[in-house]
Amino acid sequence: MTSAPTPDEIRRALWENRSAPNGPLRNARGEELVAAAEASGDRDLLRAALFGVIQAYEYSTERGKMMVPFARLMREWDEDPSAFDAHDTHTFHWLFKWVSSGMITLPEMPLATMEKWLAEMERRYRTAGHSERAVRQAEFELADHVGDTARAATAFAAWTAAERDSMANCHACELNDQGTYRVDQGDDERALATWAPVLDGSTACMEEPHRVLALSLLPLVRTGRLDEARANHLRGYRMAKGNESLLASVGKHIEFCALTGNEARGLELLAEHAAHLGTEGDPGNPWTRLQLSGGALVLLRRLVALGLAGQPAVPYEGRPHTVGELHDALAALTASLAAAFDRRNGNDAVSSWLRRRLEAEPLTDRLPLGVGTAHPVVRPVATPVVPAAADIAGEDVTALVARARELRATGHPATTALWERVGAALERTGTEPDALLAVELREHRALAAGRAGAPDARAGFEEVAAGFRAAGEESRAALNDLRTVYAALDGGAAPEEVLGLLDTAAGSARALDTAHPERTRRIATAEMTGARLAVVLAPDEDGHEHGETHARFEAALAAFVEEYGAAADVSDLVAEAEQIRADRAWQTGDGESADALYASAVRRCTDADRPWDAAEPLTRRAQLRMAFGHPADAEEFAREALVLGAELADPERLGRIRLTLAEALLAQDGKEAEGAEHALEAAHWFDEAGHSDGAGAFARLTLAQAYAGAGRSAEAAEVLESALPALPALVGHGDDAAVRARDTLARCLRDLGDHRGAAEQYLLAADVTKGWDDDRPHAQAATLAAESLAAAGMTGEAVAAYRRAIDLWRAVGEAVLLARALRSLAWLHAGDGEPEAARSLMDEALAAVADGDEPSHLLERARTWTQTAELLLDGLDGVDEDADDDEGEGAADGPDSDAALTAAIAAREHGAAVRREALALLDRAAPAFAALGEPALDERVRCVVRAAWTESELDLPAEAAGRVRALMADVSVLGDGPAAAHLPRLERTLSHLSG
Repeated sequence: MTSAPTPDEIRRALWENRSAPNGPLRNARGEELVAAAEASGDRDLLRAALFGVIQAYEYSTERGKMMVPFARLMREWDEDPSAFDAHDTHTFHWLFKWVSSGMITLPEMPLATMEKWLAEMERRYRTAGHSERAVRQAEFELADHVGDTARAATAFAAWTAAERDSMANCHACELNDQGTYRVDQGDDERALATWAPVLDGSTACMEEPHRVLALSLLPLVRTGRLDEARANHLRGYRMAKGNESLLASVGKHIEFCALTGNEARGLELLAEHAAHLGTEGDPGNPWTRLQLSGGALVLLRRLVALGLAGQPAVPYEGRPHTVGELHDALAALTASLAAAFDRRNGNDAVSSWLRRRLEAEPLTDRLPLGVGTAHPVVRPVATPVVPAAADIAGEDVTALVARARELRATGHPATTALWERVGAALERTGTEPDALLAVELREHRALAAGRAGAPDARAGFEEVAAGFRAAGEESRAALNDLRTVYAALDGGAAPEEVLGLLDTAAGSARALDTAHPERTRRIATAEMTGARLAVVLAPDEDGHEHGETHARFEAALAAFVEEYGAAADVSDLVAEAEQIRADRAWQTGDGESADALYASAVRRCTDADRPWDAAEPLTRRAQLRMAFGHPADAEEFAREALVLGAELADPERLGRIRLTLAEALLAQDGKEAEGAEHALEAAHWFDEAGHSDGAGAFARLTLAQAYAGAGRSAEAAEVLESALPALPALVGHGDDAAVRARDTLARCLRDLGDHRGAAEQYLLAADVTKGWDDDRPHAQAATLAAESLAAAGMTGEAVAAYRRAIDLWRAVGEAVLLARALRSLAWLHAGDGEPEAARSLMDEALAAVADGDEPSHLLERARTWTQTAELLLDGLDGVDEDADDDEGEGAADGPDSDAALTAAIAAREHGAAVRREALALLDRAAPAFAALGEPALDERVRCVVRAAWTESELDLPAEAAGRVRALMADVSVLGDGPAAAHLPRLERTLSHLSG
């Protein structure tokens, strides 16, 4: 039979439960401790347990439970208020506010009871001498909840006018409620101004800015501050997720996703909190459940409106649900909850609030967030806006057809969208197309099938070619003959069959009348196609081109440019040939030729009045300049590509341009913010193109690096964590891309104080690099993992990681980094009470850099001497204290006192010897730092000051002061720059030494 816990055991358990994660387990433990404390008969212990369980309830979904233990606490107060010390007296009165707001969340709590409680709170606060500020805020919350607008306004004015005292809510929480009231009044701008000190970090508390970040989302979107809305979502959701007391904020984030075109993100957030949706997941707080479920229902209504009712949603009440099923279930739940509050309040205030929330229309079609989603929601594709079409009167079919043919002739990117409009206009007006238009529409559909890789694309092009011949359009028939070639190749036709189709297409082109304006273009296109197919159809056994095939292709391209270079009507084809030649030159290391060819391709496209075609070679040219370390040039070319590609409609091409510009900006100091904007757009366009993996993941990595460089670690971490499933796809972007992603995420997590999470990422990066030819990245990742493990208090794991790094640094011959890792490991052993092991490692570190004459080795020697001295001196702290105790004991008479005195004298002599050894090490380090000049001045000052104090402890005050004065003289010579900032510290040290 288990014995009852002792009072000390209960106190220890109460302390541990205070830092436990919020939720049912902490609450249940708190309840157990109340029972144990009561059984102990210790009234002080019982009050502590009651305070503990009330706090646990407050930060969970079971706030309503706190009223029972608080009633018990009130009885304790009424029986003997003198038993409460000053801290408990303050806490007791503070809890009235928690109970007051908690009552509102329970529909079974009568209004009369809440009014009575408010009066009781006011009486007790007045008796205790507190301001009415907290009472008036509680009155405002009650009036606002029940829809008594007149009373709410009066209470709000009285609250904000009353004096702030020790019972007033924290400033951040007050601003939360004040801003929310402004939003409810329809004044988004004033609300955001009210919240500004919370959003900018000027004021904060345990749950702020978490809640205000969520509340600010829709007002920011409504006022056009989209960048801030995005940032607050990424930062705020990270703070709120998984926290039971912030489920209402999670609902706000889900609602924000629903109204900004981020339905897939909303579903993922909902999935992470699905357990709290039903009555089983949140039995304790109907108001929180209503707020979370209301946000979820906004999302589900949006998905239903998009025609996605049959799509899988998240489990609910223990079984899977589709979007439509979950919508219906939550609609019934929220209506029932709202009705319960309405019955209690005697009006429809809550159901009206819920109805307004659910009827909100989307605020924007799409607000890119930069985060990836595992299961993208397929949304209806919006029809692109066709540029330069102001001459089209409404949707007149004749005008639309004429414009579509005009754009098709120029190769304009909007051609596809305009043919879509033609088809829609014909269907809407019931117009029957003539024979030519019917073929042109079939051509449009065949092109769409070809782009999608449809198996019937070849048959479609053959039918279109026949249709154009029947209509007398031989040129367009010849063009579709060529398209048939590509469709056959994509469909897996044999090489002989593909080449036969190419001969037919080339013959169709040559058969055109010599006066036909498009004959040259058709023949040139056929020749370019033949040159390309010669490469595609003649690979070697490993899938690579034969050197002979490659040479023939180069020769064919050069001949093509020579033959058609002066033909204005095929400038875009010549530019394409030059771009291919440039790509090949780059691959073979001839960057200079590649750059010249890209530049020529750009000129040809712009001269031909096809600027959109110039965007691709410009983007390649920018990437080439980046590869050769010229980010400023790359930025210039990428910006030009962005301008020239303004009319592009292909999301993948738009994504590449944006990503290239983002990388160029990120490679330059001070341009991280703009780089983030373009990386965000790139990620959006790659998602639109269906490339969330690969290119999309790389864009997110670039975005996260830009955020991290701008100090926005929370946003960077959220973006990268969403991209983690796609990290394997980054292999195509360089072997180090996935490692770079892990490293960036780890640095962000360290900035956010999550050292354990950072260590996990560094260890994963180390595993990836383990098989590389160069072990340096592996060693670096292992070192960083060790640092993070140590910071997380995981000493054993940190020691193992440092050992791994040390072996790697030694193997690759990196003496400086080896010394640093050895010193770090030494300090871990010192902290574990192993001074001998620590000293041995310091000696190893010194040996690693003992022979080098370069400045880096001298610097590491000086650092090792200094840290070894610090290690020795730090180890004396306990010895000195013991010596002082022994001397005190030695003041008494007797044999034990003689032993104590002898021990004290020995300790003193040992301490003096250690100090002399440390001083000798510092004396070696100081001139080494001095030899390294001003860059090492910070470390020199630290070394000299430590040496001076050590001399002082050795009863050498004059020497200590002389050492400091000599350094001050050296520093003064360096002038009024950064070095002069050390003088005040040195002057204070000298003053203390002299004193």
